[in-house]
Amino acid sequence: MALQIGSWVQTIGQGWLVKVDLGGSATDLAAVALLRGAFLVLLSPFGGYLAGRYERRRQLMLYTTGSATIAAALAVLVWSGHIEIWMVYCFAAAAGIVEALAGPIRSLLVFDTAGADEMTNAVALNALGGNAMRVIGPAIGGALIGLIGTEGTFTAQAICLVFAVALTSRLRPSMPAFQAVREGVFASVASGLAYVVRDRRMSLIVTMAILPSILVYPYVTFLPVFATDVLKSDERAYGYLAAAVGLGSLLGGGIVAATSNRERIGPGMMWACFFYCIAVGSFTLTRHLWLAVAILAVAGIFHSIYSAFNASLMQMKADPAYRSRVVALQTMTWGMTPFAGLLMGRMIDVWGAPHVVAGWMVVAAALTLMLTIGSRELRRI
Repeated sequence: MALQIGSWVQTIGQGWLVKVDLGGSATDLAAVALLRGAFLVLLSPFGGYLAGRYERRRQLMLYTTGSATIAAALAVLVWSGHIEIWMVYCFAAAAGIVEALAGPIRSLLVFDTAGADEMTNAVALNALGGNAMRVIGPAIGGALIGLIGTEGTFTAQAICLVFAVALTSRLRPSMPAFQAVREGVFASVASGLAYVVRDRRMSLIVTMAILPSILVYPYVTFLPVFATDVLKSDERAYGYLAAAVGLGSLLGGGIVAATSNRERIGPGMMWACFFYCIAVGSFTLTRHLWLAVAILAVAGIFHSIYSAFNASLMQMKADPAYRSRVVALQTMTWGMTPFAGLLMGRMIDVWGAPHVVAGWMVVAAALTLMLTIGSRELRRI
């Protein structure tokens, strides 16, 4: 939870720093996110390789310490007035490297702790904690910007990450449970990709992780644009919008926990993704702050259900020999979002956020509906 709240406080601070403090555009917001995402895509397979070979707790402590150092450096630069946009780019790249290595470990620790039988419940519980912080974090971030400036958000992030390192140190050492045949890192990454390609079921599950990452998630990068240019408000509105999805996700996590014993969760994942797209598309049509907050809260419900079911299927249906590499692919999908976001940002600069985001949601909803109706394999899992 300390890690989650720090992450959301940092997200709010970085978005406001680029858009308002440094006078950036939607393209600048997308470019910062793109640098982070590029390293997620490039290095996540290596993070999965390391997670499958070496003790995980110690690795996670090291990576989290690196994240705290990045946050502290940002806070000092903003406080001293020496921050420039190119520095934000550099820190975004460094954050992407750390997250690419740490992401697979965090997901695997959930499976290590709960096991396959309780995986969906564990994911739901983890999501509940994370989404609670998603509500609190943006609200704190917005308040800190108003009270003590953008540097306060990065200071708060650094403190939360130090606390997360301390909590991680109290976990039991976590060695990989399955030791595969020794192979080099590049051969390991290649064999993991080949496994997903040849296993139709895993290919569909990974596809359903990629689709929202490319077509839906990029809108979050542009919430500062909606807050200032569309809804004509300030940093508090930005915090409310970012928190709204987390508020709905709390309810969604409860729904997942209550229905986790279902024999099939594939259909629930597909329909939740479809209605998530519809809800975000509806958000682009409103010009009233509190109605926008309410709609994003509904979007959060469907997002929580979809993401929990997808994350569960990623690990439950994967061959144990390839689980760490499949989870690394999940981290890679997070890194794809900024690449699509760069295109979305350029389009927003030309045609405006509401029209562009609404168009993307229509495409995402249509593709999800086609997979839902046309894929018998997904309906069976």
